Amino acid sequence: MKKSVQEIARIVGGTVVGDASFIPEGITNIENPLPGHITFAQDEKGFRALETSGIACLIVPKQITQSSKVLIQVEHPKRAWAKLLREIYPPRKFVPGISPEASVAASAKIGANVTVEAFAVIGENSTVSEGTVIRSGAFIDENVKIGANCVIHPNVTIYRDSDLGANVIIHAGTAIGADGFGYVATPTGQEKLPQVGNVVIEDDVEIGACCTVDRAALGSTRIGKGVKIDNLVQIAHNVVIGPHTVISAQTGISGSCKIGSHVTMGGSVGVGDHVEIGDWAMVGAGAGFPSNKKVPGKQIYFGQPARPYAEMRKQFGAQLRSAETLDDVRALKKKVAELEKKLAS
Repeated sequence: MKKSVQEIARIVGGTVVGDASFIPEGITNIENPLPGHITFAQDEKGFRALETSGIACLIVPKQITQSSKVLIQVEHPKRAWAKLLREIYPPRKFVPGISPEASVAASAKIGANVTVEAFAVIGENSTVSEGTVIRSGAFIDENVKIGANCVIHPNVTIYRDSDLGANVIIHAGTAIGADGFGYVATPTGQEKLPQVGNVVIEDDVEIGACCTVDRAALGSTRIGKGVKIDNLVQIAHNVVIGPHTVISAQTGISGSCKIGSHVTMGGSVGVGDHVEIGDWAMVGAGAGFPSNKKVPGKQIYFGQPARPYAEMRKQFGAQLRSAETLDDVRALKKKVAELEKKLAS
């Protein structure tokens, strides 16, 4: 890493307590506290756990003032740690240019300093803006708009009419704009409903590997500014996701749902169609929402069907005591039967 604690403090905007000239061997995480390295402690509990480790330097909250290790005091330790990681491991740089092995339609508009790697395809009337990277094997269909400084990783498919903002990252194997799942039952089978809308992805969105975002039947499926989506997530047709929401892996969101802004969704959440989830809601892993529910924001939900935290905590507590309760009921029934027998005699 070759940076002194004083240099690191300048990067993260912190104050040094201890030997500012010390040079850590590297940066690590909490789960792997390597000797001589630097990491962060989010709170007093995390700090106490790391005090006995071989870690040499800790980024800590300002209220922690004494330690056997060198400290860097900051307002938000995890943010500072992330900033340091970005400094030490900057994003990969791509060499601008269009590979002769790429296929770019004559009507496509390619901005300055764009990278198009081998075997990528860019269709008719599509636009790729300045500084964007289209990696090997990516398929950009006709009439697609991709904003500036995006990275479209290998084997991503972006169907026709999709509209991406600036600074969007889409990881390998993801499909944007496939047909939504729309059919009408008839006496002879399922009849397809035409899916003639599109997908709109706003600025600063990152979508993980092997996700699917379906085009709208009419109108737009919309992913709001700053949304972060983990791997293996399904977003159905006409879904609207508000700005800065975070969605974890293996979550499925059915058609015409409205997910608010700053929502946090754990892994394997299932959301039925036409559900509305309010701003700043937190949804626990494995939670399930039946169709047509309106879920207020600023609450924590979990369970199947999902309920507010306080309510589900009571239900889970009751379930854990169910065996004892059953024994009590059997004992009471036995006593009642004995009393009835005595009264009858």
